[in-house]
Amino acid sequence: MDWFKPFESDLSEVFAECGDKISNFPAPLNEIGRKYIQKFDVFQQGSAKNYICYLLPFWMNDLTSLSQDIYRKLSTANIYGMLYFFIQDDIMDTHPDDYTPGMWKHQLALANLLHTEFISIYLQLFQANSPFWNYFKDYIQEWSEGVMHESQHDYFQHNPIHIAKKAAPVKLGSTAALLLADRHDLIPAAADLMNNVLLTLQMMDDWADYEQDLSDGSYNCLLSLIKSENNLPRSHTLTTEEVHRAIYLHEALSHYVNIASTTHQRLLNSSLNSPHVISFHKTLVDELKLEAENIENGRKMLEHGGLQYYLSILSKI
Repeated sequence: MDWFKPFESDLSEVFAECGDKISNFPAPLNEIGRKYIQKFDVFQQGSAKNYICYLLPFWMNDLTSLSQDIYRKLSTANIYGMLYFFIQDDIMDTHPDDYTPGMWKHQLALANLLHTEFISIYLQLFQANSPFWNYFKDYIQEWSEGVMHESQHDYFQHNPIHIAKKAAPVKLGSTAALLLADRHDLIPAAADLMNNVLLTLQMMDDWADYEQDLSDGSYNCLLSLIKSENNLPRSHTLTTEEVHRAIYLHEALSHYVNIASTTHQRLLNSSLNSPHVISFHKTLVDELKLEAENIENGRKMLEHGGLQYYLSILSKI
């Protein structure tokens, strides 16, 4: 099932609306904000494609029967929220040695304007006494716990589903749609479904970013797995050589993919009719599988005397 193409026109309208709104922010934040959203605009070449942030409300059409205008509003809110939280992440990930006084002045001011737009859309849809705001509070608390404790508690080894906490606000897109459709009963199952998808999405990001995270000392699911498989203490600082040896010679990525595949099986057994979400998750797992297969094929070439692969591996380890 195509999880993107059916919603392309709606999504184009959503990004256009966000761009117009941001263009009306006070200068110079309008220009800064316009450039910032382009980095995540799915229709811009080379942008970061955070599809789930934009598309989750539309995917909820499989479980709800709302107007397209409502889905577009929820998608718009998610985009403002995504931009807001990404600024928070950037600030938290800045190494103290790289900080200079005033460097975050514009970004923090922009973040507050984005947050205002984020909240204002939900205020149009939910009264102050709506249960939506309890979920809102819960998801923000989950996000806070995730960014504070993932490394300390080594979530990936001890409770992998908690990896999803860092992206908990994304669930507002599904929870809001279910509340508006009067399907409160489906919210726990939908939240569990999304937690599993967000876990695999973070695993995918961590595979792509493991070298940067290794350099920065940031928590990373793949690096956590490598430490565990090598019986290394959590305090151990992995070297680049140790990581490449685990990935290219000892099948660490294949083991990583097995975890994502097990997660996909859980989704297939879900009681929810959410084919677009399932299809999106399958895309993530298939991409990871392809990466692991490419490495495994290269390893077999090494076993059979593939000179070029041997030389490339030596350059990594």
